[in-house]
Amino acid sequence: MTERWSPDQVEEALASFDGAEYRALRILREIQEIERSHQRRKAQQAGEMVSFGDLIQTILAGLGVADLDRVQELEERWEEVAGPQWGSNSVPVVVSNGELLVEASDPRLVRMLRHDTERLVLRIAERFGRSFVTSVRVVGPPWRRGW
Repeated sequence: MTERWSPDQVEEALASFDGAEYRALRILREIQEIERSHQRRKAQQAGEMVSFGDLIQTILAGLGVADLDRVQELEERWEEVAGPQWGSNSVPVVVSNGELLVEASDPRLVRMLRHDTERLVLRIAERFGRSFVTSVRVVGPPWRRGW
């Protein structure tokens, strides 16, 4: 049996998480609320059904998050697309408003990789087009950033 939680119960549950978990759950909750609102409006306007995948793409595009299929392909082919220097020392995290956030495996690598971002942008443009990634931001591992 599924129980429907009140907004206060959801807030209380979210408060029990810390840092990244809390932010991720908060974003998911906001997406659910936007989805419900969007579905109600669409149903009222035309009586049409909207696929969940299309809805998520619309929501993420509104938040500036890039096409999920291209992001997934970039992640799956990271070592091939990024080359050995990047591929073995970092992971792509997210593409938002044309900026690729990359997490370096070691804090000492952050500065080295930052000097090579232009070349990485060109390599990604060759594979995915120039508008997909226009800049790269390199950060260290989360445990070093205080998350």
